[in-house]
Amino acid sequence: MEVQINMEQCSLEFKGRREGLFAIARGFEDFESFLQAIDSKLSMAGHFFTGACIAGVYGIYLDEEEETILSRTIEDKYPIKVRKPLIKGKGQDTRDCFEEAEEGFTRFVRSTLRSGQKISYDSNLVILGDVNPGAEVEAGGNIIVMGSLRGIARAGVPDNKNAFIAAIVFQPVQLWIGDVAARWPEKQEVSPWAEMAYVEDGRMYIKPFFTMR
Repeated sequence: MEVQINMEQCSLEFKGRREGLFAIARGFEDFESFLQAIDSKLSMAGHFFTGACIAGVYGIYLDEEEETILSRTIEDKYPIKVRKPLIKGKGQDTRDCFEEAEEGFTRFVRSTLRSGQKISYDSNLVILGDVNPGAEVEAGGNIIVMGSLRGIARAGVPDNKNAFIAAIVFQPVQLWIGDVAARWPEKQEVSPWAEMAYVEDGRMYIKPFFTMR
């Protein structure tokens, strides 16, 4: 779910590069609405961006005073740094600017998925809730569930084996990363740690999320 001020005209997404996170704004005509949207997006993400650095903004130009306000707003409320000065751009094709980005766009879904529901996105997908048995999430990039994953998750669709799937409570029915599939054992003990699935040498592995490098 995108954070939007005007559902028809404005949207805000984060995209990752080596320099850090970039805020991709579309349709914002004033700084106040953009600031409200970025604050709301970070609030929805919880601890997901902890330790991150916002390196730039595309789609809206910020002057020096607005950069300072943005930095103070973010750094006072969240464990996130803001690059000074920000890398900025306006009126550019943001997809061309990020053609070689490693992480891609990210969509946030602020709800629990119940049996029969399916969410698909062509880049990264973050679920701010649970994925219950009978529900399915599918992404062209990575999948992160900020709750319980007990349904089906397909990351790296159709053939990106570099993607990963992570969840706070990791108990899926079935996993796909690219074209590599795995079915979760029914009586598998639930780990007390957040876990993630990834592919290495054509096989899928599970390990604690916060220790993988």
